[in-house]
Order: sequence, then structure tokens, then C-alpha cells
Amino acid sequence: MLIKIEHNIDAVIANSDSQRATLYLGNLSGQQKQVKYAAAVALTRTAASIKAGLPAELDRVFDRPTPFTKRGVYLKAARRDELTAEVGFMTRQASYLKIQTEGGTRQPTARGIRLPGNIELNAFGNIPRGLTDKLKAAAKDGTLGTAVMRRLGVAAKDRRKGAAPISLFYGKPAGARWGKAPTGIYRRIPGKPGKLVPVILFEDTPAKYKKRLDLDRFAAPIVQREFNAQFDRALRDALATAR
Repeated sequence: MLIKIEHNIDAVIANSDSQRATLYLGNLSGQQKQVKYAAAVALTRTAASIKAGLPAELDRVFDRPTPFTKRGVYLKAARRDELTAEVGFMTRQASYLKIQTEGGTRQPTARGIRLPGNIELNAFGNIPRGLTDKLKAAAKDGTLGTAVMRRLGVAAKDRRKGAAPISLFYGKPAGARWGKAPTGIYRRIPGKPGKLVPVILFEDTPAKYKKRLDLDRFAAPIVQREFNAQFDRALRDALATAR
């Protein structure tokens, strides 16, 4: 899951301005070193522009991507002997962004695909770290901390005196009306009849994703805008300092 920028030196020179075309056609002795250096510099600088623009593209495509996601972009510079620059996502970010860049089917793990229900999410639209385990523990022993209660939309100060304690259930609901319900953490609402409100679900069926982040489409106009100008600048500098 990466963007590669590479160029054939002959094509770069032949399709560029007259200075480069003259250099190429005249095959000036000793200049290929400078040409390859300029190409490597231009590729790397163009890749740097792509890397710099990716966080804003993530903001555009996704709903509140986390800082961890946005800073997980790397750049591999081009060299004279390897005229390819590379921009991509680091291993941990790539593990969950791959399906967003390619589309496909996400298979549930043994624990299922975790989906939020009636629960307050964090600032980035995610289930807060550690909350699932706290809710499972609360379903087992009935102990709910103040912070967890707030995530359930319940403030201790607002509960009326004598109100029934908040009761959670972790498992797969039984009964005909719950036949298709996945395993999850549910909140029991007392009444006649009572009901279960999903808090966090662990879906056990595959989820299908469409491609959302098109890296090639994002990078193409940057390459078109940047590369030739960067190559011109780098080549002038290289020829000016050539020995």
C-alpha cells in the first residue's frame, strides 16, 4: 500500500526543456552523473510533497482520522542508482488502512468485528481504549465506574434516588426475537417487558468495504505539477557545481 514515483531518464530529458534535450542529444561527456543526481533529487522532493499532502487527504476522505493515523506516513528517498521514490503507510497504520485503499472483505476475528452501539465515542469517533474490557467486567460483577457510566450516557448526579442499578449483559441474547443478534455487551432496561439495548456488538459476519482512499489518483496531479520543475532546478544546481 504505497505510491512509487519512478522515471526513465531518457524519457525525462527528451520530453523536457531545451537545455535537457541538448544535454541528452549531445551526450556530453561526464554529465550522466549529474542527470541521475538531478532525477533522484526531483523524485525525492516530489515524493515529499505527496507525503506532506497526505494528512489533509486523510481528513478529506475519512471522518476524524486520528493523529496516529495521519503521522504514519513514510518516505523512501530515490538514489542515483535506484531512481524510484516511495511514499507509503507504516506497518501498523497499513494494517487497517489497506482495506480502505483496496476495498474488499474484512473477515471477523475470533472476537468478531467490534461495532459501537448506544455508547459515547471519543473525539475521533472510536470506542475509547480499554472501555470494552471495563464494560465486560461490569457485566460480570455489576461494578460501574463514573467514567464508564458517562460513556453509557448516564451521569450519577442525574440518577434519581432509588433508581434501579444499571445492569449490563455480555453474551448472545436468547429468544426468538434475538435470533440474529450477535454476541455483544447489552444494557438491560427494566420494564414489562424489559428490553436490551446494544452497547458494543461483536459482529461475526464478514464486512464488505469499498475503496475509499485512492492513492494513485491523489498523487498523480502532484507528480505532474512538481516533477519537471524540481528536475530543472536540481539539474541546474548539479551542472553549476559539477567538477
